[in-house]
Amino acid sequence: MDRVVLPQCLLLVLLLLILGSPGTSSTVHVYEFQAKGQQSDSFLLYSKNLTFPPLNALTFCVRLRFYFLWEVSGFLQVSDDSSGKLVPTIQAEVNLNYIRVTLANFRRYHFLKSRLRALTWHHLCLTYGEGVTVSYLDGAEQDRHLYELGQNITGNHAKVGAWDAASSYSGQLAQVNLWSRALTPQEVAGLAECRVSLEGDLMAWGGPWDIFGNVSMTEEPSDKLCQEASGTDYFIFTDFTAPAAFQVCEGLGGYVPTPQSRGEYETIVQAVEMYHKNGEHTCKRFWAGITDQQEEGVWTLVKHMSKLEPPWAVDEPDGSNLENCAVVEGPLQMADARCDEQQCVVCAVPRRPVWKLLGACERYHRNTHFVALQDANEGFLFRGYSDYRMVRDRTHWLWWDWRNNETVASLSNGVNGVPIGRQNWTLKRAMCGQTEGEKRRLLLTPCPSDFFSCDDASCIRLYQRCDLKFDCRDKSDESGCQLVRFPPIYRPDLPPVVNSRNNESSPLPVTVRVIIESADVDTPSMHMHVNLNVSMTWQEARLNFLNLNEDYTLNRVPYETMRKVWVPVIDFTNTKGIHITQTDHQATMVVNMHGKPKLGDETRPEELEVYPGPENPMSVRRKYSITFQCQFHLKMYPFDEQFCHLELTMLSASSRLLVFDEVGTAAIFEGNPNLVEYFVGDVDIDFRNDRDFAVMFVKLQLLRRSGFIIMNVYIPSLLLLVISYLTLYFTPTNFQVRVLASLTSLLVMATLFTQASSSLPKTSYFKMVDVWLLSSIFFIFIIIVLHTIIDRVREWEPTAQVDASGTPPRKLGETTPASSEKSCSSSTVHPTAEVPREATGPTDVEEPSQKWWDTMDLCMREAVAWIPKVGRRQRRQFEKMILGARVLVLCLLVVFNIVYWTLVLV
Repeated sequence: MDRVVLPQCLLLVLLLLILGSPGTSSTVHVYEFQAKGQQSDSFLLYSKNLTFPPLNALTFCVRLRFYFLWEVSGFLQVSDDSSGKLVPTIQAEVNLNYIRVTLANFRRYHFLKSRLRALTWHHLCLTYGEGVTVSYLDGAEQDRHLYELGQNITGNHAKVGAWDAASSYSGQLAQVNLWSRALTPQEVAGLAECRVSLEGDLMAWGGPWDIFGNVSMTEEPSDKLCQEASGTDYFIFTDFTAPAAFQVCEGLGGYVPTPQSRGEYETIVQAVEMYHKNGEHTCKRFWAGITDQQEEGVWTLVKHMSKLEPPWAVDEPDGSNLENCAVVEGPLQMADARCDEQQCVVCAVPRRPVWKLLGACERYHRNTHFVALQDANEGFLFRGYSDYRMVRDRTHWLWWDWRNNETVASLSNGVNGVPIGRQNWTLKRAMCGQTEGEKRRLLLTPCPSDFFSCDDASCIRLYQRCDLKFDCRDKSDESGCQLVRFPPIYRPDLPPVVNSRNNESSPLPVTVRVIIESADVDTPSMHMHVNLNVSMTWQEARLNFLNLNEDYTLNRVPYETMRKVWVPVIDFTNTKGIHITQTDHQATMVVNMHGKPKLGDETRPEELEVYPGPENPMSVRRKYSITFQCQFHLKMYPFDEQFCHLELTMLSASSRLLVFDEVGTAAIFEGNPNLVEYFVGDVDIDFRNDRDFAVMFVKLQLLRRSGFIIMNVYIPSLLLLVISYLTLYFTPTNFQVRVLASLTSLLVMATLFTQASSSLPKTSYFKMVDVWLLSSIFFIFIIIVLHTIIDRVREWEPTAQVDASGTPPRKLGETTPASSEKSCSSSTVHPTAEVPREATGPTDVEEPSQKWWDTMDLCMREAVAWIPKVGRRQRRQFEKMILGARVLVLCLLVVFNIVYWTLVLV
C-alpha cells in the first residue's frame, strides 16, 4: 500500500509545484496611473514601516507599460527624512530611449539599445554594487557606469508613481521591488521572463500600499505581462481593393493573413467582431493574402511569394484569368474574385509597432512617436506618446494636439484613405520655417531605424536605398538620392581646414594615386608621352554625406553637385604646354564610406544615415594624356639607366594649407613595361612639401634595351674591325688589295657612326657608342697607316727587289762580289778579241772563246750564290715589321675592349 501511495504523493506535490510556479497561472497586482493622460500627483505610498540600513549595494526592478511620456516621467522615489527634511536618495524616471537614475549624489542617464514602446509591457532593472551601476531592459544589459558613491544609501519613505504633479507617470506598473544587494544577470533574466518570482527584501510589491490620486488596481495573469509584446494586432478596413489591401497592410508593418485552419479563421472573425461599430456593415467576406496574377492557376502568398494550395469552396476557383485574387467566405472556404472588387481587409500586424512621424520639426522624440489603435468607439487612429494624435474627421485626417486642442496639419486625400507613408499635409500652424496653409511632406512609418520607408510605408533595408535598382513597389527608393549635404555657408573656392588639438589649423593632406597605363619615350627629343589616371583623395570636413553604400561605385557624385564642391588642383609642371587637373564631364567623383553613420534628424521625411565628412573622404579621378619633358644623361648610351620625373605641383593653395600626403600617396605603372627602347623599372615618389607650393616628383626608372644597338652598331662595327685587322695577313706585295679592304671598312664604319649619331640627341659630351665607333675608326686608320709604312719601306729598300732575269739591280760601274781573289769582271774576255800571235801555238795557248766561257761560268756561279743570301735577309725584315704591326693592333684592340666593357658592365 505504501508503495502505491508514495508515488501518488510525489506526483501530487509535483503537480502543485507546476501549478503554483511563476509564469503559469499566478496573478499579479497591476496599478494604473493617469489613464486619460491628465497629469496629477498620483502615486502609491509604501505604508509598511520602511527603514533602510546604510546600503552600499542595491537593486530595483519594475515592470511597466506606459501610456504617455512627459518631460519627466518619474515612477520611483525613495527619500530620507532623518534630517527633518525629505531628501530623495533613490529616483528613477523613464523616457523613450533612456532611464535616468539618481543614487544618493550620483545621477546618470542609462541609454537603451532599443526604444520603449507605448502600451507594451517592459521589464526594467538597475543594479549597483562594487562601484558599478548596470541597467537591464527585458533581461538584457543596456548600459553601465563606474562610480563610487562615497556614501551609503539610506531611506525610510518610498513611493511608486508620480514624484509630484509635474513629474508624474502615465501608464501601468507592476512588480516593483527593491533589494539590498546587486542581483546577478541570471536572476534579472529570470525575473524578466517570469521564470522566477522574487520579492524585494527592502521593498516588496506585495505591499502594503496606500493609494493617492488617479490610481486603479487590477489583477492580471503574470504570463500576459511577459508574453504580451509577442502577440499580434488585427486592424479591419472596409471597401478596399485587393492591391490597396496588400499595400495598406504592408504599410502598417503587417500582411493580409490567409487562414488555413479553423482556429486561424475564428481568431480573425473574433477580431472583426470586436472592432465592429454599433451593428454597421459587417465583414462576411474579406481578402486573403494570395494571388495568381503571375501564373494562372499557381497561387502564391503575397508576403513570401511562396506557393500555396488554398482550401477552396465547392466549385471554386471558377474565374479563370479574370479573377486573380481570393476572398475568405467561411472556415476553410475560399473563392477567387476580381482584384478590383471592394471587400473588407484584415491586417495582421506584430504587436504594437513603433510609428514615427518624420518631417516635423519637433524638439522631443516622444512627440513624433505614435501607436496604431482601433476600437469600436474611436475607430482607427494613431495615438502619440505625448501630446499628439492622428484621427479621422469625415474625409480628412487631422494631426491634432489634444492637450492644447489645436490642429497642427490636415490630410485631405490620403492614399487608400490612410495617413501612412510619405504624403503632403496642409499646415494649420507655422512649422519648420513654413507658414500656415503651406504644404509640407511628412512621413508616418513603422519601419525600424535601419530600414528605409517607401512612399507607401513599406520597408526595405537602408543599403537598398539608391543602389541603382528598384526595391520598393512604388519605386520610390531610387528617387531623391541626394548624396552631398552642404552647410548653409559653403565656398567652393576655399580649401577645407584641418583643426588640430590646440585649435590651430594644419595643412590638409591630399592623397594622390597615379596609375600610369602606358608610356612612350622619344630619346632624341627627351620626351615621354604617358596615359595616366590621377586620383585625388581628401577629407571635406564641411560636408555631410547621405545614402552611402559599401560599394563605392554607387557613391558617385553627380556632375551638377561635383561643380559645387571644392576640388584640389594639381599642375603637371614639366610638360609640353600647360596641363592641370580638371573636374569636368570626364572626371569621376565618389565618396568613400569608411566611417560609421549617425542617425539624421527627423526634420526630413525620410530615414537618413548621415556620414560626417572627416570620416568619409572624397575622391576625384580622371584620365590624362600628357607629354612630359625628361632630362636624360646619355654618357653610358646604350648601356645607360635613365630616370624621367613627372613633376606635380599643388596649385589650389600654398603648403601652409595643402600638402601631399606622404603616407597614402602612391604611383604605379600598370602598362606593358617593355617599351621600344626601354624597360620600365621601379616607380618612386619624392616629396617637397617644404616649398611654397607642395611639389611631388614621380620618378620613373627606364632601363635601356640595348639589343637593337648591339645588333645594328656593335656587331657590324666589330666585324669591320676584324676584317681590317685581317688585312695585315694579306701578301705584303698586294698593297692595293690591303689598302682597298681597309678603306672600305673605314667608310662603312663612318656611315654607322653617322646613323647612330642622327638617332640620338646632340650632346656636348661623348656617349659610349660614340667612343666605340670613333675608336673603331681610329683603329682602322692605324691599320691603313701601318700598311702604307710597310709598303713604303719595302719599296725604297735597295735590296728589296730582283729584276725579271733574277739579277739584282745595281748601279752603273758596281761590281759584283766574288768568292775568289779575282772577280769575274777582271777575268772577262770578250769572245771576239784577238789572241797574241806569240801564244798561238797549238800546245801553249788556249783558244779565246773557251776562256770567255769559263769567265762567264764563274760570274754566273757567283751571282747564283749571292741572290739567295740577299733574299733571305730581306724576308726577315718584312716578317719583323708585319709581325710587329699585327701584335701592336691586337694589343690595342684587347686593351681597349677590356677597358671599355669594364666601364660599361661594372
